[in-house]
Amino acid sequence: MKKILIYGDSNVWGDNFVTRKRIPDDKQWANILQNKLGENYKLFQEGLPGRIAGEEDEFYKNGKNTFKTIFRTHSPLDIIIISLGENDLQIKYNKDANQIINDLLWYKEFIENMDEDDKERYCNNKIPKIIYILPFNFNDDIIFNKTKEEERQKIIKYFNKNNIDNIYFNDIELFEDGIHLSYEGHKKLSEKLFEVLIDE
Repeated sequence: MKKILIYGDSNVWGDNFVTRKRIPDDKQWANILQNKLGENYKLFQEGLPGRIAGEEDEFYKNGKNTFKTIFRTHSPLDIIIISLGENDLQIKYNKDANQIINDLLWYKEFIENMDEDDKERYCNNKIPKIIYILPFNFNDDIIFNKTKEEERQKIIKYFNKNNIDNIYFNDIELFEDGIHLSYEGHKKLSEKLFEVLIDE
């Protein structure tokens, strides 16, 4: 059985910001993907609204500190899906694409640079594959940077230029808030990931 950790923000959690409620379990892309993959895969859905890739939020939304615990909790893992970076583009964090790229790469580096004892204990001496879901084509100019789309494209370009495993969308369907995946968006994301994971 392959074990997959999905670590991300509100679009992993399944947030409908319009209703302020979590969408039904069967509409969340992680659960749709689990059903598609079947019993030979086990997915751990670890999403949190507002989570950032970096450390600027000193409390529970700090993605790095929480990851250290969650990774160990579910280990050993075959694949880790990181779906972060969107919240980092909020005005209050004042971050550009390069800072967000560095924060996203930290997750890959953290796994690869563990000491030998941790690699043996938590990875069975086999480093899990890391796949990034890069920020979506969100549309909100109130809490997000006015240059968010320009910065988002820089992030996508960097990951593709450096052949870092990722998926991205420029046209995925969102709820009316322009930030969170709609039901159709969840479905589309699950289909794309299924295509990627079924060959792993």
